[in-house]
Amino acid sequence: MDPRPYLLPFLFLFLFLFLFLFLCLFLTLCSQLASMPSRFSSSLRRRNTNPDDGAGAGKNGDRQITLFFRSIKRTLTLNKVSSTNSQFDHLSDGILQEILLRLPLKSLFKCKCVSKNWFSRISDPFFSRLYVSRKLNSPSLPPFRILYRYVYVSHFPQILNRLSPDSPRVYPSHNFSVLSLSTFREYQQDDQYKILASSNGLFLFCSLKSRLLYYVSDPVTKQWVCLPKPNTPLRHRHRVFVNEGFIALSDHNNLITSYRVVRLQWHSWESSNLNFETYSSETGEWDEYRLSCSQPVRLLKKGCPFVYNGAVHWFCYRNRILAFDPYKNVEECRLIYLPNYRDFETERMYEGLYRLCEECQGKLRYFEAAPHITEPFCFSMWVMKDYNNGVWDLVHRATRVEIWSVDPHICGILLDCCFIPLAYHPFNLDMVYLRCKERACIVAYNIRTKQLEVSCNLVGLLEDLSWRVVIPFVLPTWPTPLPKQASGGVNHSMPDNAVCAC
Repeated sequence: MDPRPYLLPFLFLFLFLFLFLFLCLFLTLCSQLASMPSRFSSSLRRRNTNPDDGAGAGKNGDRQITLFFRSIKRTLTLNKVSSTNSQFDHLSDGILQEILLRLPLKSLFKCKCVSKNWFSRISDPFFSRLYVSRKLNSPSLPPFRILYRYVYVSHFPQILNRLSPDSPRVYPSHNFSVLSLSTFREYQQDDQYKILASSNGLFLFCSLKSRLLYYVSDPVTKQWVCLPKPNTPLRHRHRVFVNEGFIALSDHNNLITSYRVVRLQWHSWESSNLNFETYSSETGEWDEYRLSCSQPVRLLKKGCPFVYNGAVHWFCYRNRILAFDPYKNVEECRLIYLPNYRDFETERMYEGLYRLCEECQGKLRYFEAAPHITEPFCFSMWVMKDYNNGVWDLVHRATRVEIWSVDPHICGILLDCCFIPLAYHPFNLDMVYLRCKERACIVAYNIRTKQLEVSCNLVGLLEDLSWRVVIPFVLPTWPTPLPKQASGGVNHSMPDNAVCAC
């Protein structure tokens, strides 16, 4: 008997069953995707109305948020923005705001492309204030980094691409990370830039090949502007300007309203006549001020100034600080004396290497580490008590016998090693970061318990690491766009106006 006449009906039946099953699966998947926003909305409502659901409900809500925005990402990838509007516009304002507030900054700004409603909501100054306050009050602190000031690249925009987690050389720690923006091979290049200062989320750079070329940039939005060169008269072009200061002011909406760059002429001798030059973003011009100081001063050439109380401060010999306010009073400068603890000869020998003076949480703090193991006190710290009268208050001192550690890398050499200050912890007043010269590592010193703990091993990093060549930087919780430039200046942006997830 020939079976071939019976095969054809069986093949048609098998094909029909296969198509039927495929169609059922496809319809089921489409219905689940269409109902995802409504199911997420109901689950979030239950979570908001039942605060006692426990940790399991919180984890489920976070998972729903992740799935929700994965669907947005897929839709944006397929360029189906119109369908996205119909899927998500039914969400209430409260639920949408709660979702957006939970997103990291990079994902939040991508959501501006979803719809005009989302764009206007995220761009609202009220939303930015609410987002920043949520981040500042959250248990997880903003990322803290210690940046190496010198960068070796051919063109300035290359620097902004390196302010990211995949930078060439990142040395992570549980509290912070040390970031070098160049590789060892690039250190041999002639092109070199320097990070001079940071203020309110903005950076001030300069080109070391052309000392008169300055750049201001926002590392989050990757906007940058090249400042015009100072109109220095020909007879004054032999002057050497060092230690540039930088102050950026912001309003209650976290928007930068203006910024000033200040630079001061350096003399190899003590002088009472000081030449300042300031750049204002409001006028787009450089102004020159020739002031007379109450006493002859000579600036320390190494290191960078710090900003406190709206003024730029430079270190001078004989344990003094020179203060100049480019906003409130450009007609005078003043001297502030540091705690008279070190002798002048030690100061001249080390050029302020073993001290650190910066603002931390609104307080001006001055920290000193002993340059020799024979000195009685290993660490000392003062806090400015009266700024107008220059009064300091001693708040901490520790001998070598008093400091201790359980870390096996340093616990056996505490009596014989020296430490160089790097930076204060921006959110913990008890913590100071130092470099251990003998172990080539960064240690965290707790001034309350007098304990030292290794935070980061610097294998292969440059040996000159100190406060003079690094800059502490807290990644901003909201972008700080550059203000519009006066006199026809142009703000530059990276391609696609990308937001950096540094």
